[in-house]
Amino acid sequence: MKLALVVLNYNDADNTLKLLGSVADYAVFDKVIVVDNASNDDSKVRLKSFCEKNEKVYFVDNHENKGYGAGNNVGIRVAKDLGMDLVLIANPDTDFEENVIKVLKSAMEKNEDIGICAPLVETNDVYGSRENVLKGASCWPMRDFLHSLAENGPICRRIFTKALHYDRNFYNAKIRKVGAVLGALLMVRVDAFIRLRGYDEKMFLYGEEDLLSKKMEDIGLKTAVITGYKYKHIHSASIKKSLKSLYSRQKIREESTMYFY
Repeated sequence: MKLALVVLNYNDADNTLKLLGSVADYAVFDKVIVVDNASNDDSKVRLKSFCEKNEKVYFVDNHENKGYGAGNNVGIRVAKDLGMDLVLIANPDTDFEENVIKVLKSAMEKNEDIGICAPLVETNDVYGSRENVLKGASCWPMRDFLHSLAENGPICRRIFTKALHYDRNFYNAKIRKVGAVLGALLMVRVDAFIRLRGYDEKMFLYGEEDLLSKKMEDIGLKTAVITGYKYKHIHSASIKKSLKSLYSRQKIREESTMYFY
């Protein structure tokens, strides 16, 4: 199966170029697609210059920023046109080894009922330092409305940790079916993604991965996490560059939750 990497950039060329410099030459990727989501800094010039030097790296200039989901949808449509079977969606503020991606690809090839797959995440997120909480940042059960509201609040998510996340024993198996995985890095089946019309573009930011997993479930495909492999994530570094106000981020998060339900 052919695999493409899709990276969405918005005013974050430093992190995007750092990531591309590390992973663009990975043999596991047949193509690398960089989508600039209507940046208003010098990102386009810098990224286009990098892409022109590598035959397997494609630069896509998205002229309107309609959000995270819409931008990644553009990248995956390009991957479809290039004949890709799988896509790894990766935020610019992630870092991962090639072997991790090979394991994800192998899992998708061997398990045709999996539509979305991801490793665990190492993060400096505000979730806390307890092991089960940090793993909870990687994946979680499909939540009802009240649990989603609790997850939105930084205080509530600490108080209701056990109710919101899997128990640490859950991660003893090598591969686990889950409700949803963190959208910072995940692998999807291109045909299924296109069939579902990808991320819901009415959700500008936050919660897209929950709705995508629900849509995959509706057509009989599971979401899975590979427990023995990890990637690094400087949580929300890219988001904070585009939405510096905590109030703005929280408002969008709550709007996405209300839209989901």
